[in-house]
Amino acid sequence: MRIRTTLAALGAGITVALLVAVFLIEALPYEFSAIIGLPVGLLAGAGAVSLAGRRYGRFGPTARSFLDGMAGFGLTVVALLAVAYVDFAGLGSRIDLATLVGVALVVAVAVTVFSRAQSRD
Repeated sequence: MRIRTTLAALGAGITVALLVAVFLIEALPYEFSAIIGLPVGLLAGAGAVSLAGRRYGRFGPTARSFLDGMAGFGLTVVALLAVAYVDFAGLGSRIDLATLVGVALVVAVAVTVFSRAQSRD
């Protein structure tokens, strides 16, 4: 398994875990919805890591580029949360939720476009 496959699978799993957990936490109408949302999100993310890791080589160029973009989103969120936690050079206080999601979306689009351009060569 190559490093690209590993990073794509890990990033896709992080993205799926975040999306499922946030969706369930927001959709469930009671107070302790995180008790259900977080474990279900982690299980969905683990399933996505497993599927993406095993089938990455079989995907076509379009599906692979979208998976790479999705992985870029997840890995960017983790990297920015790490910067906010460590507060490297005072940047942690400048990273709010809108900045985090905006930067992660820009990275996801850039990775998708770059991966698609590389697959055409």
